[in-house]
Amino acid sequence: MTDSEKLEKNSEAGISAEGSMYLYQKPEYLNREAHDQLGWTMPKAPYAFAANIISVPLVISEIPSAQKFYPIIFSGVDNGQPLAVFSVGQGRNPFVSDGGVWESEHYIPAYLRRYPFATVQGDGDKVAVVIDRASDGIIERSDLPFFQDGNISDATQSMIDFSLKYEHDLKITRDFMQTISALDLLSEQHVGQSIKGESKAFANFVAIDGSKLDKLSTDQLASLHQKGYLAFIYGQLFSQENWSKLIARISASADQ
Repeated sequence: MTDSEKLEKNSEAGISAEGSMYLYQKPEYLNREAHDQLGWTMPKAPYAFAANIISVPLVISEIPSAQKFYPIIFSGVDNGQPLAVFSVGQGRNPFVSDGGVWESEHYIPAYLRRYPFATVQGDGDKVAVVIDRASDGIIERSDLPFFQDGNISDATQSMIDFSLKYEHDLKITRDFMQTISALDLLSEQHVGQSIKGESKAFANFVAIDGSKLDKLSTDQLASLHQKGYLAFIYGQLFSQENWSKLIARISASADQ
C-alpha cells in the first residue's frame, strides 16, 4: 500500500478524527500540512496515560501472552470483545508505576503499545492514520519525525504497519466473537474474595462457560479447531486463574 493510500487526503489541516477513541484525548488525522514539523519520542512516563484504566481491549492473537498475567473477560455476551483486566471499579491500574512505567516482564497489550497512533479503515483499501495530539510523546523537531521530504518517515511507517496488523487481527477477533456467541459459550460469571472471613463479590463479568464447552458436539469442536479458535478459548479459561493474583495485587496496593 502506498503512502497516499495510507493517508486520507484532507483539505483541512489538523482535522479532528470523527467519533471517540478509548484513551485518545485529542485524536487527529495525520496530515502533512498540520504535522510536518512534528514527530515522536518516548515519554519519560510512557504508560502514564494508562495509569487509571481498569481494562483494555485485546485481539485474540494476544490471548496466549496476556493469559499468563491478567484475567481475560469479554465486554458483553452479544457483540463483545476480549478485555485484559487490570483492576476493578475505579481502582488504579496496579501494573503502572508512579513513574508511568509498565510492570517489568509483564505483557503490554497491543492497543497500548501502538499509542499514540491508530488507523481507521476508510473506503476500499484506504486507511486513515490517527494520532493523539494530546500525547506527551508528540513533539516538534523530533529525531523521529512523522514526515521526511514530504513523505511518511520510516519510523512512522513502522508504527502504521503495527497498527494495520492490529486492525487485521481485530477483524479475526470479531469473527471469533461471533462464533463463540453463536455457540452460546458465554455466560455471566463472578469472582469473590474473602474479607475478614466473609465472602464478598469482587467482580462480575462475562466469560466462556467451561460446562457449555464440554457439551459441544464433535463436529463443533472440530470446526473450532480448524479455525484455530480452541487455543484462544482455553487461553481465556486458563486466564481466570489470575483473579486471585489480581485480588492480592490490588489489596497490596491499597495497603501501601
